[in-house]
Amino acid sequence: MIYYFSGTGNSRHAAQLIAEKLNDTAFDIVEVIKNGSFGSENDEVTGFVFPVYFWGLPEIVKRFASLPQVKNSLAKYVFAVITCGANTGTADKMLEKALGRKLDYVFSLKMPDNYVVMYDPCTKEKAQKYLRHADRELEAICTDTGARKRGTYGASGGKLNSAFVSLLYNPFRNTKKFYADEKCISCGLCEKLCPENAIKITDGKPVWTKKKCQHCTACINRCPAKAIQYGKATETRGRYNYYTAVDGE
Repeated sequence: MIYYFSGTGNSRHAAQLIAEKLNDTAFDIVEVIKNGSFGSENDEVTGFVFPVYFWGLPEIVKRFASLPQVKNSLAKYVFAVITCGANTGTADKMLEKALGRKLDYVFSLKMPDNYVVMYDPCTKEKAQKYLRHADRELEAICTDTGARKRGTYGASGGKLNSAFVSLLYNPFRNTKKFYADEKCISCGLCEKLCPENAIKITDGKPVWTKKKCQHCTACINRCPAKAIQYGKATETRGRYNYYTAVDGE
């Protein structure tokens, strides 16, 4: 069973490709939490695919991996593929702590970085270049996991600073600066995408009803009108999501 968490589509793509090659199934962690459709200890493998946040683990992945239902259903072979723009810090160690066991295989997979809250995403041309390289890496990952290879591979690093940087994630993931500008078309996609159900459409506009969210940037990066902002800085920044990057739109 392959579990994934994805805001802009990078990790979803990776998880689905791996699952296809392994004749397995990829499940969205958000949906698993809602439906309770956990795996079984009889599964041949258990995989986790997710992005690195602040050189650490997304809060929802940490919460999920800590659930007894997850721990009790782990297969004998457990792996993680961590998508990142540069390196993964201690995300693998944080996952191991949450699961209460070591990972058999870890691969840090470079994909287009997209945290528009802090910086401008790369151009579409560069994103497509990164994605082509990532797909080649994914072929190797599929071969490795199919052969039950063990070890840590890929773009790992940043472990010395990540202990400090990861502490910033929780206080930073507030929602008070999110808003929709005049371009909003009231499509409701942001409400549907939010993994924390932190967005409600009120009088045709999104309203952030919780103090914190995952900061997955799905609402910003996947808004078809580019109407969602986080403070003033994002007004002049680009947007990225896997789906439009590969389609070349």
